[in-house]
Amino acid sequence: MNTYEAMVRIQANNMIVRTRIQANSNQDALWLLEGQYGPGNVVTLPTLINSLD
Repeated sequence: MNTYEAMVRIQANNMIVRTRIQANSNQDALWLLEGQYGPGNVVTLPTLINSLD
């Protein structure tokens, strides 16, 4: 698993926050974030922070 970081919009108050997520790839991280925060609320694409391979 790799750790990725991205900025996402919280719909309740329209606030943008930085979040970290663990996923196998950048694309998987994006899909997980879109599933959790909703399509269109991922402000920046996930970037690799730490690789555990």
